[in-house]
Amino acid sequence: MIRHRLPDDPAAVLVAGALALLLALAPLPFGGVTEGAALTLALAGCLLAALAAATAPSLAPLRTVRLPLLALAGLGILGLLQAVAWPAGVVARISPGHLRLATEAAGLGDGEAPARVALSLDPGASVRTGLWLLALAGLMVAAALAGDRRERRRWLLWGLLAGGLFQVLFGAQHWFVRATEIWGVPVPGDAGRLRGTYVNSDHLALYLELALAACFAWAYRSVRRLDPEQPLEARLVRLSGPLFAWLLLFAGLAFTGSRAGIAAAVGATALQGALLLRRAPGRRWLPLGALVLLGLGLAFAAAIGFEQAFGRLLGTSGFELTWNARSEAYLAALGLVPGYLWLGTGLGAFRDAFAAVQPAGIELLWRHLHNDWLELLLTAGVVGFGLLLAGLCGLGRRLLRVLRTGRRGEDRGAALAALGALAAAGLHSLLDFGLTMPANATALVILTAAAAAARCHERHP
Repeated sequence: MIRHRLPDDPAAVLVAGALALLLALAPLPFGGVTEGAALTLALAGCLLAALAAATAPSLAPLRTVRLPLLALAGLGILGLLQAVAWPAGVVARISPGHLRLATEAAGLGDGEAPARVALSLDPGASVRTGLWLLALAGLMVAAALAGDRRERRRWLLWGLLAGGLFQVLFGAQHWFVRATEIWGVPVPGDAGRLRGTYVNSDHLALYLELALAACFAWAYRSVRRLDPEQPLEARLVRLSGPLFAWLLLFAGLAFTGSRAGIAAAVGATALQGALLLRRAPGRRWLPLGALVLLGLGLAFAAAIGFEQAFGRLLGTSGFELTWNARSEAYLAALGLVPGYLWLGTGLGAFRDAFAAVQPAGIELLWRHLHNDWLELLLTAGVVGFGLLLAGLCGLGRRLLRVLRTGRRGEDRGAALAALGALAAAGLHSLLDFGLTMPANATALVILTAAAAAARCHERHP
């Protein structure tokens, strides 16, 4: 069959190119945490969504991400509503914790309560978080509309891989001299851990995990496209690109010293291998590629510097594995949930909420809980957490369908990358707050939305 490739739409190419640049460049200003960087990403999300929607020949690709899109938008709107002052009678029914604190703050004790109370302990932070989530929804719209063609998805893959490789090389340069500055700005933290342009090495680890998930899919597609009739040298050349990128990214991840990062990467790669086992039961050797890549990555990192790569992981004590400061913080935070069960303490208001129950043994100021799942439950309540789960279920179901019935192998590879990225982010978020970094959240949204928009065979349910 001769396939005629239709010329691509210039506006769609522009959107895809801009998204690829965001994937590569968003981490440069300290992971996107500066006010200017976060504002730039938010404006980019809005503008790209508007451009993509206005110029797309059809908005049908948005149906593939309708549940995660509604979940993101719903969480954003929830943040804005939390910042509004509601009648005290309403607040007493849906969030008694807010009314109690407002009454105590007014010095009224058990007397008359304030007439109106906000559903956030920090309304300004809830507004900022809500607007950021709406901007992420805009990025999801743009990525879904740009991702229905494989040529544009390739741009996104190259953008993410280029960003990951730059972070490793830039971080290695600073790691060798134990630099305490990034872009000439003094930053805290352990200079003995690779951190790229991130202040926190654990946050760089999550970004590299997303790049590794995409690199695994690239390696899988390269193996599938090998021609047995070609000379061995030609086949090795085809495999050299993804293999080299994988080794460099995995070594970079190991040198971040992030225990959660290494565990999440191993878990995500194992999941991708298991998905291949179901996808290609006649080629049971394919999932072994996951074990081979993991083994090569571990060996390569160990050969460069075993102590630097795995010393922190192997030095983990029994106390750190069972009960530590994070465990105490989790338990204390769970104690707040009943008083703010339905709508939470307010998106972005964790610091203010946790200050009331922070254990005496934890002296540092905690801006985040080191557990994105639990922090969302605390700040957005059952309603917000339910929105997240519904969106993730819808997204996961769509990606599994693309993996099973995608029209092209490249479509199925995109789904494999996105599923690995979701798994890595979910596992890492059990022990860290990497998704509060705008660059990481941006990368995850773009990668998964573009993959979900890949076309499937309609004859399959």
